[in-house]
Amino acid sequence: MHKLETAIVSLTKRGEQLAAKRVVAQDALDKASKARLEAHLSGDLDDQRALDNLQAAVDMAASTLAGLDEALGVLAQQKAEAEAQLAAERERAERAAAADKLEKQVAAIGAALPKYLEQSRVLADALSEIGHWHFESAQMASFIINGMGQVEIAANFALAELRMMPERIKTGGATIPRDQREPAAVAVVEPRPATQEVFMMRSAKFRDHEGAVRIARQYDDAEMPVQTAQRALRRNVAVPVSDPRRAKLRGARGGFAVDPRSPDVVDLDDETSPSRNEELASEPVGNFTVIDRSSESRTIKVAGPDF
Repeated sequence: MHKLETAIVSLTKRGEQLAAKRVVAQDALDKASKARLEAHLSGDLDDQRALDNLQAAVDMAASTLAGLDEALGVLAQQKAEAEAQLAAERERAERAAAADKLEKQVAAIGAALPKYLEQSRVLADALSEIGHWHFESAQMASFIINGMGQVEIAANFALAELRMMPERIKTGGATIPRDQREPAAVAVVEPRPATQEVFMMRSAKFRDHEGAVRIARQYDDAEMPVQTAQRALRRNVAVPVSDPRRAKLRGARGGFAVDPRSPDVVDLDDETSPSRNEELASEPVGNFTVIDRSSESRTIKVAGPDF
């Protein structure tokens, strides 16, 4: 368990370091993309070398960001698996301790039962010797003999069951018995599938591990499956919770509900839907219509002073 706890701490620290690097990589990609866009809009389009350098910078930044996203996804999965192993190991140790305790208790009962029956017979015989003239002694003797018979029969069944229970507790076939003085135990919950929390820059919909459709509202935190979260980060629909924009924008949309049928809601499960970068690239710069007037002949009269 100590090794697993150490591994989880290490994975958590590593994830924080990668998240910080991702913020830097995202910033580098944003700057490179902006520089390329400015060059396409107002730069020298004949300077192919400069354009190639800008494209290479974008490609490198995007590759770095994708590598970090992949590493964060694998890291989240490894952490979830380690946490599940730790929970299983803790339960195994608890079951072993409970089985050992019960085994000793059953052994003590088995050792005490013959002594109880023997002493009960001695007491019943002593009471019976005076029971013919002392009513209360006769009643006590009768009660002891009746109780002895019931205890002896019940013990034959109970001890047989109790002797099998330690092994069943160890293997998970029986629940762990709790001492009345111990606080109520928290039920063991199956480990949840790996998820990741991100900050949404746009509203989106996705399916959780159970297949239910979830809505992630713009400018709010959202927890989703790791693969879905990585897809949202790659498509700039979301940013890490460590992104500085989260502190400024969180809750800016207010508590308004989001209509999942709205055209501005991104479907993170649809690989064919365009990303934000693709949408920006497809949007026209302005509403300009080119009209060919080369074949028209015009005469313009200009009024001037008479000399």
